Amino acid sequence: MTGNILWLSIPKNFIQYSVLCCIAYACIVVERLDAQQVRSQPEGNTVLARVGKEAITYKMLEDAYRKNINNKSVRLVDVSADSVRDFLNLYINYRLKIHDARARGYDKRPEIVQEIQQNRASLAAPYLFERVLVSPRVDTSLARRRTQFRIGLIFIKILDNDTARAYKRSLAILEALKKGADFRTIAKDSSDDEYFRALGGEMPLLTSDKIVREIEDAVFRTKVGAIYPKPIRSNLTVPGYYIMKLLSIEPRIAVRGRYIVMKLPARTAPNGSPLPPSPEDSLAVFRRADSVRTLILRGLDFAEAAKQFSEDAYAEYGGIFPAYYTETTGYVNGLRYRFPEEVDKWLFAPDRKNGDMSHVISTFNGMYIVRRDSSKIGGDDREELKRFYKRVHFEADKRRFLDSVKKARKYSINIKALNAFLQAVDTTRPSFDSAQKVRLSAQLLKETLAKFTGYMLTINGFADSLLTRSDLRGYSLTRQGMMQAIEKLTDIAITDVLVSTLEKDYPEFAALMKEFEEGILIFRVEEQEIWSKMKFDTARARAYYEPIKERFKTQELYEFAEIWVSSDSLAQALYKRLQAAKNRTVLFDSLATEYTERAGFKERKGKWDPLPAIEYTIPHEFKKRKTAIGDILPPFKFQGGYSIARLDGIQPVRMKTFEEAIPDFAAQFQDMVQKELTQKWLDSLRAQYPVVIEEQVFRTIWK
Repeated sequence: MTGNILWLSIPKNFIQYSVLCCIAYACIVVERLDAQQVRSQPEGNTVLARVGKEAITYKMLEDAYRKNINNKSVRLVDVSADSVRDFLNLYINYRLKIHDARARGYDKRPEIVQEIQQNRASLAAPYLFERVLVSPRVDTSLARRRTQFRIGLIFIKILDNDTARAYKRSLAILEALKKGADFRTIAKDSSDDEYFRALGGEMPLLTSDKIVREIEDAVFRTKVGAIYPKPIRSNLTVPGYYIMKLLSIEPRIAVRGRYIVMKLPARTAPNGSPLPPSPEDSLAVFRRADSVRTLILRGLDFAEAAKQFSEDAYAEYGGIFPAYYTETTGYVNGLRYRFPEEVDKWLFAPDRKNGDMSHVISTFNGMYIVRRDSSKIGGDDREELKRFYKRVHFEADKRRFLDSVKKARKYSINIKALNAFLQAVDTTRPSFDSAQKVRLSAQLLKETLAKFTGYMLTINGFADSLLTRSDLRGYSLTRQGMMQAIEKLTDIAITDVLVSTLEKDYPEFAALMKEFEEGILIFRVEEQEIWSKMKFDTARARAYYEPIKERFKTQELYEFAEIWVSSDSLAQALYKRLQAAKNRTVLFDSLATEYTERAGFKERKGKWDPLPAIEYTIPHEFKKRKTAIGDILPPFKFQGGYSIARLDGIQPVRMKTFEEAIPDFAAQFQDMVQKELTQKWLDSLRAQYPVVIEEQVFRTIWK
């Protein structure tokens, strides 16, 4: 059975095809074999086909297939033979085009080489930081989010920048806890945070990325019931030290289900402030919810009951949870909605089972009926965690990473040279300019300002960067401003050093760049061989049109005029005048010129261009009421006002002329021409680069 094929073309827009370069060939729907027919994985270097001198191996084809369906785990051997053969043929065509592009020397053209280099420059640093910072941290957070935990915290505030005093006080509390002092008692008595004091230091249920990172890291280095052995420093809005005790840790359950909510009537005091619902209202809504629950118990489908009785946005979807829901984060995947606490308690009760339906749960905003359908450990939070990490932690981690690399490469700043630079320039000016550079002596320009192994920044190079780089123009001519500018330049330099070996360090990046290059080559060679030849040939198009011209017909069109007014009483008065008139046509035109309120229609005496009788149009009213030509419809509501409409004529359905039909068949015709040009080109390439499919090998693998 042949899989469905989707062709992906590479657009001219640079950004688009830099993204699409990895999927420049075809996608085929995966067709799995039965579990009983699992085949052994062939050797990666097994040759499946040859294109000229190039061998297409099993690994090459499997890697290409995985990229195109965006599934790194699928095994090509588990895909049906017909689908693999289709994909192999498409991949062969892809390779033929690449060979042709290289033979034409496109890969040596300066503009293409430059485009590839520019693309690498834009992708390299983000790729590096994704691999060394973002992905590892997100992987850690995702693993940690399989659990949720409760902790106790005591906070010691740093007062008047007296760090030593706060630290000693933290150590004293830790010592008291080691000797058996009660954590809750000390939290209530000694914590400098009012919230912690009120709770005895016990925090609500938490999971990864829902608390200060330093505390979270300590949680996963501490045993349940133990106290982290050191004060944990935090530099948030209020700096200080935390003492942390791990109270419990457990699997983080994510659930799916359905719910029905019946809301309580809103009540307000005479001054406009909200009031709690009355006992009578609460009882009435409870009874209504209970009756719905009884209907479900008697056989009414829960989803249907939600559609009929629930009173929130998800009612129309049968009350289904829009995503997995957890006790610590609410809905995953970025949705912020939370159920009331009473619903959470029911959903995550220790004895709760999938398939259970709740009693009527009374909450502050209504009565809930909830059914838990399925559950799993953790949640698919990767994209949410990545967004959170990049927003909150990435810049600080990047700073630490670059500083560590600089340190390893013996980074240093020549303070003496920096001082000489600051003394030579006019620091009262807002920024560095060419007049400022003239003030720098030839000897000073040669001085080294900053360096690390393999890199040196001179005063001259620094001055030129200040003059030419737009991203440095905002730095003031102060010591702090110039230190920031030096840091920025050396950050760029150290990043350039790190990304210079990306292809060697990360084979995936090398593959990405190769695919991008091939994507550009494919685009260029197809532009030459196909798109530049895709001129609309009128003679061929007419020959294409003639045998199928019966397919292309006009719609039945209604010719009409209208008087549209916003007032019902005015519309009725005008219609009465028309009914009483002997020459209604003349009067209609006169009234339309005088009274119609539709913009631009007074001058046209209310006449519309001919329209088909589709829904929500005046012709639809004519057709529905079987109006005769010349008749005038009485006023009817239309587009926020009232219409009086006169039917002037009906243009019957007819066959379109060739010129009229061109927009209807042009796309199909051009597609036919494109396929012809492509096939002719590929046939010539197969003659130039002979294609051989190793049939025996293919049949052995896909028996």
